[in-house]
Amino acid sequence: MIIDGKNVTSQRAFDVVNPYTREKVGTVPLATPEHVQQALKLSYETRSRLSSSERSITLKDIASRLQKQKKDFAALITAESGLCIKDTMHEVDRAAEAAICSAKVAEIIENDTTNDYLLGSKKQKPELRVVTEPWDLVVAITPFNHPLNQVAHKVFPAIAAGACVVLKPSLKTPLTAIKLGHLLLKAGLEKNMLNIITGVPACEVTDQMVTSPLVDMVTFTGSLQTGRYIKNKMCESGNTFKKFVPELGGCSSLIINDDADIARSVKEALRGCFKNSGQRCTAIRRIIVLNSIANEFVDAFLEEARSITYGNPYDENVDMGTVISEDAAKIFEQRVSDSVKDGAKLLLGNKREGSLYSPTILDYVNINSELVAKETFAPIAPIIRTDNIDDAISLANKTNYRLAGGIMTKKREIAERVSRALVVGQFNWNGFPSYRTEAAPFGGFKDSGSGEKEGTVLAAFGMRRIRTFYEH
Repeated sequence: MIIDGKNVTSQRAFDVVNPYTREKVGTVPLATPEHVQQALKLSYETRSRLSSSERSITLKDIASRLQKQKKDFAALITAESGLCIKDTMHEVDRAAEAAICSAKVAEIIENDTTNDYLLGSKKQKPELRVVTEPWDLVVAITPFNHPLNQVAHKVFPAIAAGACVVLKPSLKTPLTAIKLGHLLLKAGLEKNMLNIITGVPACEVTDQMVTSPLVDMVTFTGSLQTGRYIKNKMCESGNTFKKFVPELGGCSSLIINDDADIARSVKEALRGCFKNSGQRCTAIRRIIVLNSIANEFVDAFLEEARSITYGNPYDENVDMGTVISEDAAKIFEQRVSDSVKDGAKLLLGNKREGSLYSPTILDYVNINSELVAKETFAPIAPIIRTDNIDDAISLANKTNYRLAGGIMTKKREIAERVSRALVVGQFNWNGFPSYRTEAAPFGGFKDSGSGEKEGTVLAAFGMRRIRTFYEH
């Protein structure tokens, strides 16, 4: 934990274990209610003395420091998550880019926007001034799948906005967040602008953080179940109208139309299903392919997938490391077995050794199987065959998640039509649904989120409140 710029100890502690080696990576203290209250109070009472330009300089500095320590950060992410070093090196690059984007936002976020609201004649009207200022206190809760970048996308926009944050990273991967916190202090961030709490999820610590009357905003990335839990706790405590920005995952489809470039479709589907061990909220959870080209696609996809290497995540030649835990891998193994009972044909994988789970492909998957009816956070490629684009759209819409989706087709009109029909937050034409830029709006609807957007630009502006000042 980091509170008031210092490491904090506790009588209770938790060992962070490497999912691949099963060795202890480090130990973190478990917060007491007193720790949580102290962190919230100190951050709430803190007001940044840094100007917007100084905050921008700090963010540029952190981007530079991340690149200089790229190998160290990547190795730590791999150690606590089991993700392969290829993916974690890329994650550090993304976090550095998020810092650069946030630095640009910091330079403009305090600009006077009054003229944007002066519509019509000003005759005989009071003078208007629009005032924006940081929320007093933001609580951020992040998941395990991107231990650095998920934190970066909450903390860096907060710095740009000038808002104070109390962060609770996943207890499965807290060490990277703590390392980043110390790096931010070295880069010039004032103490208590960021405090980091480590504790048990969905109970003591989370409850205390999200229900505190000091907190203006809760930003959360994680499962639908936990998101609902947090929202209910906020409502039960009387904080019904406290700002809540949830990003709750997805069950994204990639449609392969009958005119698609097969080789390109295979490449995009492989990246969408297996990068980051399939542990991305925007990962492809259903490949919906038209029957007329299904055999050709499946044959080519299977051939390319056989070349994916998985195993020791520290090996730079390995394409895929572990999933987050052995318990998670067991769930994936069972869902695949159940899908086969539902009529699917297992073409590759479903092999498990501890937390190591192989790239897995199934054909003829039943849309009602739990494997694709729920968010299966795994390196699994379920293929669903159908006759035409209308049926493909109908199948893609058989989920209440509305985060991402995509289509492979040569026809713009088909891509536009599918995008309108799916109504997802991120839609990709001839690309895998996981693609995004760090600055672009990000977030989904229904079971994927409330429509509030992340991405460094909107996240930063969302951490400032707007007031008006009239001079009569």
